[in-house]
Amino acid sequence: MSLSVDSTERREALLAEYRDDESFDEKRVLRLRSSPTRFNLFNWLVIGLLSLSLVLNTTQFFYYSRPVVCAPASYKEPPSKYAHISRDSKEPYVYITEFGTPNVTVQDKAWMSIDDDLALVALSDEFASAHDLRKAQRFPWDQTKGLYILHGIHNMHCLKNIYIALREYQRGEEQSRSWQHISHCLDVLRRQILCDADDTPRATDRRAEIVAGLGQYRMCRSWDALEEFAKKHTACYKRPNGVEWDGPKKLDRFKHCPPGSGYVVTDDYVPTDEIQVGLPPENVGYVPEGGSN
Repeated sequence: MSLSVDSTERREALLAEYRDDESFDEKRVLRLRSSPTRFNLFNWLVIGLLSLSLVLNTTQFFYYSRPVVCAPASYKEPPSKYAHISRDSKEPYVYITEFGTPNVTVQDKAWMSIDDDLALVALSDEFASAHDLRKAQRFPWDQTKGLYILHGIHNMHCLKNIYIALREYQRGEEQSRSWQHISHCLDVLRRQILCDADDTPRATDRRAEIVAGLGQYRMCRSWDALEEFAKKHTACYKRPNGVEWDGPKKLDRFKHCPPGSGYVVTDDYVPTDEIQVGLPPENVGYVPEGGSN
C-alpha cells in the first residue's frame, strides 16, 4: 500500500530537522540501514574450518609432490639351509686369540682341540631328497643313509692341517702332510673367501699392530650349533693316528658311535661300495710340543 501525502510530508519534515543538526550523517544512516546483520558465532566457525582445510590441503600437496628418496629395506639373512642356523651371535673384531697368541703351547692346545672328525655326517636319503642333495656313498650301519662332509668343518680341518704343517716347518721336522694336501687346503679356503666376498669396511687406527675393526661387530652363526647338528647326524667317525690310509681296518673309523645313537656296530659288515672314498685323511705324524701322539 502506497504512503499517504501526510506520511510523506511528515517523514521529510523529520529528515529536515536531522539535516539541520551538524552531528547528523545521512550517508552513515543509509549505510547502516542497507548493511546486512553482523556475523554470528556460526559464521566465524565455518570460516575458520574452511581456512584450516585450505592450509592442510596446501601442506599435503607440497609434501606428496616433493621428491621421495627411498631408504633401502633392512635385510635379515634367512637361517642356513641345512642346519637352520641363524646369524644371531654378535662377535667383535679382535686382534689376537688363543689361536694366534705368541705362547705356542697355548696355540698348539687350541688348534689340536678342533674336532674336525665331526665334518663327516650320516644323512638320510629322505633328508637329502628334501634338500636337493645327491645320493652319497652308504653309511655302514644304516643303508638308508649316505656319508656327507659338512663344508664349514672341512674348512676348519684345512686350517688345522696348515697350522700343523707350519709348526712342523718351524720346528725343523719332517712334514707329515703332503704338499698336495696343503695346497688343496689353501685353495679350498681361497675359494671360500671369494664365495663370501665379505664387503665389511673395517676401520683403521693409528697403532703399531696391524689390526682393523676394533670396536666393530659382526653377526655370526653359532659354531656350537653346527657341531650339534653334526653330532645329531653322527657318522661314528674318527681318524686314528698312525693307521695306513688303505687296508682292512678302514671300517674301524666308523666304529665310534656315541651312546644312544641306536646303531649296531658289527665286524662282519660287507660294504656294497668302496667305503671312504674322498674323505679327509688321518691325523698322523704331528705331536704338539710337550704332548704325545
